[in-house]
Amino acid sequence: MFNDSFLGMFAESPFAALQEHMDVGKKATVALQNFLSSAKASSWDTASQYRQEIVDLEHAADEIKNKIRTHLPKSLMMSVSREDLLDLVYTMDAIPNTAKDISGIIIGRHLEIPDQISDQFDSFSKGAIKAAKQASIAIEKVDEMQKSGFGSGDVNLLQDLVSELEKLEHDNDELEAALRNDFFTIEKDFPPVDVMFLYDIINRIGSLADISQTVGHILTRLVSK
Repeated sequence: MFNDSFLGMFAESPFAALQEHMDVGKKATVALQNFLSSAKASSWDTASQYRQEIVDLEHAADEIKNKIRTHLPKSLMMSVSREDLLDLVYTMDAIPNTAKDISGIIIGRHLEIPDQISDQFDSFSKGAIKAAKQASIAIEKVDEMQKSGFGSGDVNLLQDLVSELEKLEHDNDELEAALRNDFFTIEKDFPPVDVMFLYDIINRIGSLADISQTVGHILTRLVSK
């Protein structure tokens, strides 16, 4: 997956390797959406295939993360600090990790979403995954900005991207609150252990949007320095 020019990415742009990592994370969230659709239909064999895809992508993301950590010198003549770059990659790495955790819990218990909240759950999960895709776009744009030398309008463009991330995260918070409230009204009709795990799943899906927003905030901090 890697070659001898990996470190050379940083000479051209410190965000090139980060973009590669974020692309893997985005693919993991796409696989997660497919996994959730299969689980909703109780197509557990298909869900297992998407689960394995997520696991493979999470491993690939770990490889990239470790490669960055190993090959990024302690002192670099760059416009951004090593510590900030590592902060960003560790934050991004939480996206495929979370996708793996969500799919693992659901498939491990063959956990099904109650029909009464199924549509809400779909909207909620799609909203969180949309936020992760927006974070990927932001990483890609910053890489382009870095290579072109950060023009006068670039900071404003990045702020627009981050503002959209913040809106997506806020909207997803609203969806999560409504979903939790509606599930609360029917939770007594389901096995307590399933209820506990479903609340955990809701929390983890919501964290995808939170993590994505944090990626945007770190990018803003990097560019503003």
